[in-house]
Amino acid sequence: MYPEDAIQSLVAPWWTAAHPTTLARGRLVFAYAQHADARSFGLTVEGRKEPTDPSRARMHLAPLRADAPPSPPSPPSPAMPLEPGETWCVRRARWRPCLVVGATGPAVHRPLRSAAPEAPVGPALLVAPYDEVTGLDPGFVARARRAEYPHCLWDRLPLAGNREVILRLDQVQPLGRDPLGFEWTEHALSPAALSLLDAWLAWNTTGALSAGDLRDFRDLVRDP
Repeated sequence: MYPEDAIQSLVAPWWTAAHPTTLARGRLVFAYAQHADARSFGLTVEGRKEPTDPSRARMHLAPLRADAPPSPPSPPSPAMPLEPGETWCVRRARWRPCLVVGATGPAVHRPLRSAAPEAPVGPALLVAPYDEVTGLDPGFVARARRAEYPHCLWDRLPLAGNREVILRLDQVQPLGRDPLGFEWTEHALSPAALSLLDAWLAWNTTGALSAGDLRDFRDLVRDP
């Protein structure tokens, strides 16, 4: 299944069957993952769409700038409630496969929770999205397969089509635990694959690659 210049060829198995009700690190899911666009956009309320209907408002989409923060609507709009210092941030997102890289964190006991129901005190999932290699430069894909980039992990998904993808470790993002926000698959990384993923994550976040299987593999496939 895997070519000799891919680190997955050294791990058997790389993917395993996952229990359908267990959400843990290494689980393959589908979710709306955000694109890492160079610019974020904000939604600004321009006014009520209907003067007699406060639940509807006209909005304007514009780039978010640190030197020109958007002004809050006046009067405030019930359709787009905001706290002081907040704005509605908009990013493009696409339904795509993601790998759960963080699913730990104890639930916050009720006495310690804020009275505000939307207070962000509960743990979220951390997921890394996969990019299709279609359209990418073949030379770049080959280098990613040989583990030359700390933010890119080449792989083949255990799904119909056996498609090639690149796991973007530089785009790890939070995902709410609401089960309506993602779709489960029956696949997860094996314990050995998770161990290599941890080494890769540390390499990407610190820039240092410790001694181990990942560094040995890179030395093995390095161009002379």
